[in-house]
Amino acid sequence: MQAFQEGSLKPGILDRQAFIIEDDDALRRTIRRILTSKGVECEEFSSGEAFLEAYSQNPVGCILLDVRLPGLSGIEILKALKDRYYLSPVVMISGYGDIPIAVSAVKAGAFDFLQKPFDNASLLQAVNAAFRTIENFQRSKAGKVMQLTPREQEILLNFSDGVSSKVVAARMSLSARTIEMHRSNIIRKMAVTNWTQALLIAKEMEL
Repeated sequence: MQAFQEGSLKPGILDRQAFIIEDDDALRRTIRRILTSKGVECEEFSSGEAFLEAYSQNPVGCILLDVRLPGLSGIEILKALKDRYYLSPVVMISGYGDIPIAVSAVKAGAFDFLQKPFDNASLLQAVNAAFRTIENFQRSKAGKVMQLTPREQEILLNFSDGVSSKVVAARMSLSARTIEMHRSNIIRKMAVTNWTQALLIAKEMEL
């Protein structure tokens, strides 16, 4: 199978990252080894709760989530991700991959479903497809805005009437330095070359 293809996005816009939520230590390490060999950065979690605690904001990457986990189940974690408006595609993993679980996962918003034991090619195919989905979404205008945090969207909105950073800082009770830091993050996340382009997209989206 062809290895992960390099996207056409600017460097730094999309980090190919995977979040492996799996309580089986051996399987978790195996998945990590396979993905890192293809240039994917990986983070491991033995429970869904640990992942939710580590990422209160929407992470950008492919989430690999086992159905059977200690504490909250994979389906429950998937629903929690949806409730938090996480945009990252979720690939469910299960050794109990019967039709009812697969249907429940898809209804809850899963991107794909892998049944154990799966081979390297199946894993890579699912993750690569997830990355392509992320790239396509980030290229869209809606994706550029929706991947911003609520605070970043608020800052973008405050600039929409053409006021200065000093005015926005006063409105939001933030320092000018903090506002400038957020502006830099917004430009980077939206994959635009300057602040004017970010404001134009926000205007078109009627933010």
